[in-house]
Amino acid sequence: MTAPATEQQVDILLVDDRRENLLALEAILEPLGQRLVRASSGEEALRCLLDREFAVILLDVQMPGMNGFETAKLIKARERTRHVPIIFLTAISKDEEYVFEGYSVGAVDYMFKPFQPAILRSKVQVFVDLYRQRRRIAEQEQRLREVERQDLELRHMHELLQSEARFREIVDSAMDAIVVFDAGGEITLVNAATERMFRTTAGAALGRPVTSLFPDDVGHEAMTTICTNAERERGEVSALSAPPTPHAFTARRASGDSFPIEASVSCLDTPAGRTYTLIVRDISERVRHEEALRQQAESLAKSAADLQSLNEELHRRQIDLERAMTARSRFYASMSHELRTPINAVLGYSTLLLEGIYGPLNEKQTEGIERTQKAARHLLELVNDVLDLSKIEAGKIELRLQPVEFPGVIEDLFVTVRPLADEHGSTLTLEAPKDERLKVVSDPRRLRQILLNLLSNAIKFGKGKPIRVVCARTDSGGVRIEVIDEGEGISKEDQERIFHEFVQLGKTQLQDGTGLGLPISRRLAELLDGSLTVESTPGRGSIFRLELPAEAELRTARFTDQELEREAPTGDRHHANTADPLGGELSAGEWHRSDRQTGERNADRNGERNGERNGERNAERNAERRHARARRGSSDA
Repeated sequence: MTAPATEQQVDILLVDDRRENLLALEAILEPLGQRLVRASSGEEALRCLLDREFAVILLDVQMPGMNGFETAKLIKARERTRHVPIIFLTAISKDEEYVFEGYSVGAVDYMFKPFQPAILRSKVQVFVDLYRQRRRIAEQEQRLREVERQDLELRHMHELLQSEARFREIVDSAMDAIVVFDAGGEITLVNAATERMFRTTAGAALGRPVTSLFPDDVGHEAMTTICTNAERERGEVSALSAPPTPHAFTARRASGDSFPIEASVSCLDTPAGRTYTLIVRDISERVRHEEALRQQAESLAKSAADLQSLNEELHRRQIDLERAMTARSRFYASMSHELRTPINAVLGYSTLLLEGIYGPLNEKQTEGIERTQKAARHLLELVNDVLDLSKIEAGKIELRLQPVEFPGVIEDLFVTVRPLADEHGSTLTLEAPKDERLKVVSDPRRLRQILLNLLSNAIKFGKGKPIRVVCARTDSGGVRIEVIDEGEGISKEDQERIFHEFVQLGKTQLQDGTGLGLPISRRLAELLDGSLTVESTPGRGSIFRLELPAEAELRTARFTDQELEREAPTGDRHHANTADPLGGELSAGEWHRSDRQTGERNADRNGERNGERNGERNAERNAERRHARARRGSSDA
C-alpha cells in the first residue's frame, strides 16, 4: 500500500532506543510511502516535535532515561502536539497496569511485540488518512476565511465606492454651493453650484484661500466667524441632533460683484486633519423679493384701491390658469377625435372599395386594401384604448352607478359576441343560479366594457374550444364572474405582465390588439371597487375572474364623460369604430349611417362655435354628398 502520487507525504515519528527495531518499523511502514523520522530516545522525539508536525507517533515503552510514558505525558502537555495520536509498542510491558497507564497518558493504541505488520500498517494508514483529512479541513477553513476576508474587503470597498459616488452625486447635483476647505483655509473641493454662483471654475477655485470668496474688508472676519461657529456648534449638533444654524454674509463673485448669501458650516476631524464644509445659498432673489414685498406693503397701506386692483388681477390670472388646466385635460379627447376622423374615412372608403362600390378590384388590390383596413382598424382601437387609459389615469372617469342584474348583462353580451364565437367555432355557455337574480350597484357601461374585453379575448385565443361564463354570489354579497376558456393558457411569470400597458405575449398567446384591453379592464374594475385577476395553467386554459362589491363607491372626476364627449365624442370604445368591434366589417349602407353620424358629431362641435343650426345643416349636406358618391360608385360597379 503506497501513497498516491498526488498526495503530499506526511511525517511519521518512530521512537525506539534499539536501532534494529527502528529498521524493522521502517521496513514495515515503507509501503505506505510516507516520510519516516527516527528518534532513538524520548528527548530526541521531543526535539523532532518542535520542528515538525507528525501524523502519528509509534513510541516504544521501555527506553533508558525518559521512558515512553513520560515522553507521551510531555507530548500531550504541549498544546501544539496534544492531539497527535500515539501508538505504544512493547515486548516487555504487557501487564494490564502498563496497558492502563499507556491509555491514561493519551495513547490511541497499545500493541505487543511481535505484531502483524499488516495490522500495524493498517492502523498507521488510518491515522495518516485522518491527519490528511484534518489538514484538508484546516486548509479549506483557511481558504474559506481568506475568501470571506476578501469578500468582506470587496464589500467594504464597494460600499466605500458607492458612498463616494453618492457623495459626489449629491455634491454635484446640489442646488446650493458646497465649499470644503482645510484648517489652513485652503479650498479643497467645490461643486458645480459653486462655479455657477461665484462665476468661477473648479480649477481656479481649488487651492485658493476661502477668504477670496468674500470681500476684502469682511473676508478675515467671515473666516473667523465660520470656523468659530463650526467648532462651537459641533458639540451642540451632536448633542441635540440639530442642523447647523445658517448665518448671513456678503460674498464676492470672481467678477468682483458682491451679493448676499446665507451659509451654514460644519467641521469634521479626519486622519488628514480638520476640514470644514461650507454650504452657501444665494439669497439675492429672496432679498429682492423681501424688498419688493416691503414696498408693496407700503403701497397697500396707502391705497385700498391698489389692493382691490391687485385682487382683481389675481382673480383673472386664476381664471386663466383654470382654463389652461381645463384645456390641457381635454387635450386627449380632442386629439383622439381628430385622429378618429381620418381613420374612419380610411375604414369607410376601404370597405366601399372591398364591396365593389367603385368597381371591381384585382387580387393584389384587394389584398392591399384589406391590409390597409386592418391597420386602420388597429390604429383606431389603439386611439380609443389610449384615450380610455388617459382618462382613467387623469381621474376623468365619472361612474354612473345604478342597479345591474346578472346574468342579464352577460346574456346581452352573448348576443353581441355570438358572431365572433361562431367565426372561431367556440360555443358559449352561461352558468348562473337558476332561482336567483344577482343584483349589484355598479356602472353598467364600464361593466359591459370589461366583460366584452374578457369574452373577446377568450374567443380569439380559446382555439375554438367551449367557453364558459360562471356567475355566482360572493360571501360579502357581491358578484363573481369567471370567464373560462380552454386555450393554451398563460405561464406563471406572464400572468401579471398581461395587465401592464402595451404588453403582448408570444404567438401562442395574445398576439393581436393594442396591449391595452386588459390593463384598462383591470383599472376599470378597481374604479368599481372590484378586482380582476387571472388563474391559468399552460396547456389547459385560463380563468379571468371579475369580482364586484354589492355596491360600488361613487367617485367624482374633474371632468365628466359628457364634457369630454362634447369636446371630442368618443362613445363606447367598442362601438366608436367604423369597423365591427368583434373584427367583422360593416356593410356599405351601415358605413354611410356611421359616416353620417360622424358628420353630425362634427357638426355638433362646430355648432358650439358658429351656431348649432348651421352645424346640423352642414352635417346633413356632408352626409348627403357622401351617400350620393356611394350610389354613383355602386351604379358604376
